[in-house]
Amino acid sequence: MINIRPLKKLLLSLTLVAATYTLATGQNDPMINHFMYHEHVYNPANAGNTKTINVGLLARQQWIGFKGAPSTQLLNAYGYIPKIKGGVGLVLVNDMLGKERSVTARLSYAYRQRVGDDMYLSGGLSLGILNRAVRGNELIFQDGGDQSALNAMENNIKPDVGLGIEFSGRGVVIGASITHLDQSLKKATVFRVPRHYFGYAKYNWNVNEKLMLQPAVFVRSSVFITQADVALNATFNKRVTVGTFYRTTDDVGALLGVHFGKFFLSYSYDFDFGELSSNQSGSHELTLIGRFGGIKQKNTFLKSPRYLN
Repeated sequence: MINIRPLKKLLLSLTLVAATYTLATGQNDPMINHFMYHEHVYNPANAGNTKTINVGLLARQQWIGFKGAPSTQLLNAYGYIPKIKGGVGLVLVNDMLGKERSVTARLSYAYRQRVGDDMYLSGGLSLGILNRAVRGNELIFQDGGDQSALNAMENNIKPDVGLGIEFSGRGVVIGASITHLDQSLKKATVFRVPRHYFGYAKYNWNVNEKLMLQPAVFVRSSVFITQADVALNATFNKRVTVGTFYRTTDDVGALLGVHFGKFFLSYSYDFDFGELSSNQSGSHELTLIGRFGGIKQKNTFLKSPRYLN
């Protein structure tokens, strides 16, 4: 999630102004357009809601033509293991913003409990590390005498903890989670990301044998800024997916995906029609997701609400 400020301030924060400890509260988890395929990136409880092993790759380049613009790459893998009555997962994220780079590695576990016919509730925990580096020696400061300014290459590794809960059943998925659990906004620094809150809901509507619609909403907040995405995807003949979405930070976009064998490949484009519209040519995002045979179990498993299952 990116905090979009007035253009002048944003330009300074990305290319000229140092990431001081005061400004550090503006640091956020990366945003992605394909959130409805990568809930596990934000919510560890999502790890157990599939009967297969899913592995996803995603690459995003934001604000093409804008120097120092955000760039994100991630690996998202998870699957259900009957013997432990839950799912396990792995998330790796590389995120770059100007002179700053963040690398996150997290392992997750989700315990799953049946709460009704084809309805399940899962709770998840993620543990990992967050490595953040800032090339302070390459920054130019408005105030050369600022004692808090970074003037060298700074690198710091911190533990990262997250919690989440998710309900799934009968085509409905509703989830909520907290990342960076141990860090409050008041004590956040450039190396300590403030606590983030996520919530999402989606519904799979099988209109007929050839058409499925999926409306979805995704909300993220770090207290000082809140952002929401509203999306609608349509899948035709279980082969082609097209979609559109709106982001409350004045972004609109579309995606186009194709299902082939065990894989789903999708491209998404979004454009900011707000203050940055004249300084960049939009953002590009590509994701590839593979579905592989999971561990067999005797009991009937919930039919996953995901496109891939």
